[in-house]
Amino acid sequence: MAIEFEKIEDSKNIPLIIKDLYLSSFPVEERRPWEDIVARIDRGDRIFNFYVLKHKNETVGFATLWNLPMALYCEHFAILPSLRGAGLGAEAVKEMIGFASRTDPAKPLVLEVELPETSTEAERRVRFYERCGLTAHEDFPYWQPPYRQDLPEVPMMLMSSGEIPDRTAFVLILHTVVYNQ
Repeated sequence: MAIEFEKIEDSKNIPLIIKDLYLSSFPVEERRPWEDIVARIDRGDRIFNFYVLKHKNETVGFATLWNLPMALYCEHFAILPSLRGAGLGAEAVKEMIGFASRTDPAKPLVLEVELPETSTEAERRVRFYERCGLTAHEDFPYWQPPYRQDLPEVPMMLMSSGEIPDRTAFVLILHTVVYNQ
């Protein structure tokens, strides 16, 4: 089973099903405004990368990755609901871990997840990422800043494929570059 990452460099090439998947997969307080994603793609933002995930030439999901100084940060990742449970998500996560390890210098893949105690779905998601090789930083309090002023910050947990040398410094970079805080 091979997952292909197709980098989108023109927002007109994003399949409509991907926009729908993005909007339906994340609550409003956990997602960047779609217009901002489109603008970043179309202006050629070199730190932000939007990928459509394909399997056997069929669109199966997407991932947004930020190439930050201390880590490759996965801001959003989703597989189409009808294809979940088939191993495509695990393969995609392992490929992203591989991307991070091949950067120069090698970096961990880092992502935010909802706290496992908030729902059974959140707990399943944490276990999924652990099976893929990520470690939960349960001992490190973390909040996702709001994407807009009218939204709340969200208590989350960081997970990574390797050690984050200075988590506090990483969060400062993450909040500054990704969230404009």
